[in-house]
Amino acid sequence: MSELTKLIRNIEAELRNRIQADISHFGETLPERYAIAWRAYLAGLLEWRVIEVPVFDRLTALLPDVADDPSVQIMLGREEAPP
Repeated sequence: MSELTKLIRNIEAELRNRIQADISHFGETLPERYAIAWRAYLAGLLEWRVIEVPVFDRLTALLPDVADDPSVQIMLGREEAPP
């Protein structure tokens, strides 16, 4: 196993542990604002290539869905012209 693969697995494990600790802290139901914060944090790590898409997908799968999550809109961009 390459050193890069080991590092990526360590980063994923650390993030997974942190997310699961938050979920446990809140009685297995992560509040919406924490889910948004986690998704935004992971999106930043993805954008700066600290994590890869499959890692992002696995970690965000731990988070509850949030309707109209602003972090998703920021990550995807907006189609309309700015005001």
